[in-house]
Amino acid sequence: VAQAENLDYTENGIEAILSLSGGDMRRVLNLLQSTAMSSKVVDESSVYLTSGAPLPSDLEVISHSLFNDEFASAQEKITNLCKMKGYAMSDILADLTTIVSNMKLPPGALAEILDGMSGVEYRLAYGTDEEIQGASLVGVFVRARSMMKSN
Repeated sequence: VAQAENLDYTENGIEAILSLSGGDMRRVLNLLQSTAMSSKVVDESSVYLTSGAPLPSDLEVISHSLFNDEFASAQEKITNLCKMKGYAMSDILADLTTIVSNMKLPPGALAEILDGMSGVEYRLAYGTDEEIQGASLVGVFVRARSMMKSN
């Protein structure tokens, strides 16, 4: 479709559309059209910016911070990134679930993280403050890291 429409695109742009669309062809076409209308080139960055989904590089920063930074530093990074880029905490949680599930973590720590993240998601669904739930998310990872150190 991109070739037929003579669009400027990159392979990583098409891969991003496919990844974000989850196999739904209507979503593929809508995202391709929206990105092409808002950007000169359909590349990874423009696709993610058009969709409003967190950029993979930002998710990497968040994930690294959750697993390595002190509580206050991790909370500040996540809060600032969400505010600056306009990310919803629910979108961050969805992508973090995939990232964490694909990691080789001790079963107890993995269970702690997934259970804690589901609690954060539940509270967000009922309208609690995203910044407070961001702190709760950091707390989940701090507890899990503590579990991993003690084992």
